[in-house]
Amino acid sequence: MAKFRFGLETLLRHREGIEQREKDEFSRRTYRYQIELRKRLDLSAALQETMKELSLKQSENAPHQELDYFCLYLNRLNQEIRESEKRLARLQSEVQSQKEVLVEVTKKRKTLTAMRTKKEAEHRIALERLEQKEIDELVVTRYAGRESEYAREIKVRRTEANTKHE
Repeated sequence: MAKFRFGLETLLRHREGIEQREKDEFSRRTYRYQIELRKRLDLSAALQETMKELSLKQSENAPHQELDYFCLYLNRLNQEIRESEKRLARLQSEVQSQKEVLVEVTKKRKTLTAMRTKKEAEHRIALERLEQKEIDELVVTRYAGRESEYAREIKVRRTEANTKHE
């Protein structure tokens, strides 16, 4: 019997390629989300630090113009944080949608992989059956050959015994 050949091997390889591309895209989107999250955390830390400095300057009775600069900077940080939160929500949505695409693509690939495994097992069983059949035929042929040898030998001995008795 011939070597195992899966008829849908080309489709399986195609789906594996699609799955890899979708995994790469998922990784890129996740990375962008993590970068934006880090920016958001840095902005929050800067906001907290600036608020502490502003409190310190207020307690030291700093000039009014310097306090105004702090307030402008705090407003700018708050605006950047809001924008970052919007980007985070959008990126999180993109990551989630890509994850769903990846799950679907993986299911399709796994279906074909399971089908290939099943067909491979069926092929192996068929090969084993064929081998066993050939072995059985070989044993029967050898046994039949030996049997006829023994039958001839018995005939010869009987003939010799008959001629001696006569």
